[in-house]
Amino acid sequence: MRRRAIVAAVLALVGVLASCARVPTSGPVRFEPMGTSSPGRTSIPVLVSGPDPGDSAQQVARGFLDSMASYQAGQPISRKYLAPSVAERWQPSGVFVYDSAVWPLSEPEPGRVLIDVPLVAHVGPGGAWTSAHPGERVKLDLGMTKVDGEWRISNPPDALIMSTFNFNREFAQHNLYFFDPNFEILVPDPVYLPIRGHLETLLVNALLRGPSPWLRPAVQSALPAGTRLATPAVTVEDSVARIDLTGDIANLSDSQRRFILAQLAWTLGQVPGVRKVEVTSDRVSLGVEDAGVRPESEKWPIYDPMVAGAARGAYALSKGRLVILGPDRTVPVRGPLGQVDLDARSIAVSLFAERDVAQPREGDKPASAHWLATVSSDGTTVRVHSSAGETRTVLQGTDIVEPSWDRTGQLWMTDRRGGRARILVRDLSERLFQVAAPGLTGKDVRALKVSREGARVAALVEESGRTNLYVGRIERGDAMNAIRGLRQIRVPLTSMTDLAWADLDRIVVLGREGESPARPTLVSVDGSQVEFLGSGPNAHALAAAPGQPVLLAAEDGRLYVEHSDYRWAVRGEGTCPAYPG
Repeated sequence: MRRRAIVAAVLALVGVLASCARVPTSGPVRFEPMGTSSPGRTSIPVLVSGPDPGDSAQQVARGFLDSMASYQAGQPISRKYLAPSVAERWQPSGVFVYDSAVWPLSEPEPGRVLIDVPLVAHVGPGGAWTSAHPGERVKLDLGMTKVDGEWRISNPPDALIMSTFNFNREFAQHNLYFFDPNFEILVPDPVYLPIRGHLETLLVNALLRGPSPWLRPAVQSALPAGTRLATPAVTVEDSVARIDLTGDIANLSDSQRRFILAQLAWTLGQVPGVRKVEVTSDRVSLGVEDAGVRPESEKWPIYDPMVAGAARGAYALSKGRLVILGPDRTVPVRGPLGQVDLDARSIAVSLFAERDVAQPREGDKPASAHWLATVSSDGTTVRVHSSAGETRTVLQGTDIVEPSWDRTGQLWMTDRRGGRARILVRDLSERLFQVAAPGLTGKDVRALKVSREGARVAALVEESGRTNLYVGRIERGDAMNAIRGLRQIRVPLTSMTDLAWADLDRIVVLGREGESPARPTLVSVDGSQVEFLGSGPNAHALAAAPGQPVLLAAEDGRLYVEHSDYRWAVRGEGTCPAYPG
């Protein structure tokens, strides 16, 4: 696994994971738009055991805040700084991440301490990350009271408060897996869990709580509402995770029980050493075979969110012809597509493109399926092509960006129309529908790509002189699709020109800050992590896919592949790099 240099990684979790309380929206924690946030600085956690006799109000406040530097179930040390009646009732239900190494405290009057720090994000009860708005701050107004002559806090915040440094030290990201509405494929939902403790139990409890509020309208869980662990913990023995659940699960249909096993198997597949899951309901077996948890398992590949059977080749255009990228050169695909100039400025390859387009066999007949989409060099026309050379025009527009295929074979297209974009989908019946996309329709959309499992989209939008990255969920209905829940992902780049889904929960964007050269940057889908992939060549387009290296098309007319840590190797001449999807 290559080295990861995390530039701005912030991992978070709700304060008390076992709690189902909400993130506070009122009370002593307030948010106010203020000036530009100060840059984050590394801090060293302070180990505290409780207040000392004679501590001032400010010392008590600082000790209370320092006590939250390390995650502890129930935060017993933090409670020592509270008035006894308050300590018994205190139930912190969220985490607020701040961007500062020190606490700027002030005491405008005796027994009242004010704290003001830049806010990075807050995390809900299920562990879902929500980035703060630019300039947003968290303000605490801590009231103090005397208890046996000692200052104690009388109105603690309704959430834990931790720095980015401490989050990185205490928590790690994991995916929960839920189904699409048709129970055809699994969809990842990132959450943040403590690095200490029983990971398998934390994951199962998080899965039982259900999907994050943002993703919930786009997914389903096979686990019935109210299902809980029947035992205190998930046990792991001989690489088998044994899970006993409450409820009437044993009486569900075979398909429903298989869906449950698939969700648990994929979720627990992240636990080192777990190879299978065994599920019972009140100690009664579900009657379904044990489930291998690895994607290569023969048990559950049909639900693979990276799409089982998807084509894996890397494609590009060279002198207008379609080529496949080999180890050190490009090879024209067989048939007309590798022989004629396609007059295209961008291409999109179906997830189920022919797997042998570069290796014809004697007696082979070219397939007629349209698996390649191209946008004409003037940006006005989208065409689909088959290996046999059959071409159909599917859209006429004014300024069409690179299309994107989803796992169902639908083709997603965006026509910028002079900054008044509309998004359209061509379905398997060759019908064209406009997609409802609040926040994207009518905006200056520069790029839009669908995630591999088809539940999310990522888009670049020009706004007020800079490019912003957005992620939305796809809500699929009987008649048409819609993009909703649009949220901005903060990236330290002012101008971005291209993007792709690097894997299940990360997007790679090509952009620059100011006048610096464009460079590829990895961004987690929730915005909590950013990683620069090095400067590389002066690129104008990129391609990425799960399990594949990032490809760049450079201004020198050559294609570069991500070779190792921040190194790029020439793969051949060409432009318009594309992986299937």
